[in-house]
Amino acid sequence: MDNNTQEDLQQKLQRGLELAFQRLLEFKKQKNSPLIIMKDNKIIEVSAEEFIKNRSAYHKPKPAV
Repeated sequence: MDNNTQEDLQQKLQRGLELAFQRLLEFKKQKNSPLIIMKDNKIIEVSAEEFIKNRSAYHKPKPAV
């Protein structure tokens, strides 16, 4: 696999994961179902609406490898 093909694949995978996560948030919001996440090494429940409003407090993107 050449470098351009690998970068294209990585970009497609990243975009696919972002889209799947966005769809999960929309689904959870529609069903009024909590998200189960880990924050500060603790497992917590948070509503999708609260997560969306305070996304930066819960979701810290990890650097690309």
